[in-house]
Amino acid sequence: MKPLRKFDIFSYGIGDFGINLHFQMINFFFAYFLTDIFGIPLFHVMILLLVSRVIDAITDPIMGYIADHTDTQWGKYRPYICVGAIPLGIILASLFTVPDLSQNLKLVYIYIFYITHGIIFTIVGMPYSSISAVITQDEQERALVSTVRMFFAVIVGMTIIGTCTIPIKDLFESEKDGFFAVAGIYALVSAILLIYSGISAKERVRVKKDKFEFKEIFPIVSKNKALLVLSLAMFLNTSVWVVGNAVGVYYFKYVLENESLYSVFWKWMFPANLLGLILTPILTKKFGKKSLFMFGSIVVAIGYFARHFVPLDNLGLFIGISMAGSITMMFCSITQWGMVPDTVEYGHWKTGIRSEAIPIGFFSFTFKLAMAIGVAFTIFYLDLNGYVANQELSEQTLDAVKFLFNILPGIFSVGCFISLFYYSLDRKKYNQILSELSQREKANEA
Repeated sequence: MKPLRKFDIFSYGIGDFGINLHFQMINFFFAYFLTDIFGIPLFHVMILLLVSRVIDAITDPIMGYIADHTDTQWGKYRPYICVGAIPLGIILASLFTVPDLSQNLKLVYIYIFYITHGIIFTIVGMPYSSISAVITQDEQERALVSTVRMFFAVIVGMTIIGTCTIPIKDLFESEKDGFFAVAGIYALVSAILLIYSGISAKERVRVKKDKFEFKEIFPIVSKNKALLVLSLAMFLNTSVWVVGNAVGVYYFKYVLENESLYSVFWKWMFPANLLGLILTPILTKKFGKKSLFMFGSIVVAIGYFARHFVPLDNLGLFIGISMAGSITMMFCSITQWGMVPDTVEYGHWKTGIRSEAIPIGFFSFTFKLAMAIGVAFTIFYLDLNGYVANQELSEQTLDAVKFLFNILPGIFSVGCFISLFYYSLDRKKYNQILSELSQREKANEA
């Protein structure tokens, strides 16, 4: 197979910018929008998030099965990205709209549109991630593809959401109008980028496809130990930044009493994330993905715990520790997505059935589950500690916000570090698996 061209990597990677305009807008601001602007009680927000993930538990394997049995001249996965991009954008804008309805009808409205967004996101996002397993089988190329994806996802996507949302929102007379305008802009940009990526990205890995029945999905997942362990690590690592980001706007608004600093904070995170992205492929080549993931996890944990004890008036030290954590968090985010496609070959080797969309769909579900549980727990914990929107918070509630912003993410990161001890798919074993799969294919052709 010919080496990947820069154009191929760019065309695929930029799609994650579009994906993350959805992910991060919802992760950063959706809970705040619902509680402080839309006017939904915290309990209902928590139930909404959990119900949507139950539905994902049904739709994700169905979509994985459908994608793995798709065969078009455009490939297996690209058509879903192109077709779903525009509806996905429309739904995002609708999520940040405040309709003139009664409280009960507003609940019905947000349930319909949030669940619909989750379903369409599955239709687009799972095929997009599945392409990472069929764009190349080379481990180093996969690491590079993952790095470029994370550049667009974290450096571009997350930074833009973190730095631009509040300033653009503040240009409007009301937060309601501001959030709708911002969501509309992000929806348009996302649709354009996803359609471009869906048209331009190429599915280059051609292997004999194994037709399997729907009932075989469970053994495809359950017998893939590498998939299960990495999914646990991904769940914990994702929970680190999901909880921190979900409570971030509350932390700056109520603890630091300066909401505008949130955008300033993310401007400082940009160079830190960029440095982490530059260092990751260099360090991955030297130490391997698993080792770098573990190192990043423990340093991130130390950073979160240390930041908790920084005096509130020492903004420089607060930002400095956060930047160090952002650098090593990039190690984790990039390597975890670089490890995901490797579990496809592991599962093929272990079960004899080749499927990209089922294992990657399982990762997708794990990722979304971490987002939902992380945000839902954040809301539950705030409610438990007496949070009332747009009111001065008690000391107990402020302590809860501080715990969610610093201590809980640190605990999740320690858990991620521990879980990776059980991940056995290193570089040597992966190359051995590729060799055995190649021998099997030659034997079957003989």
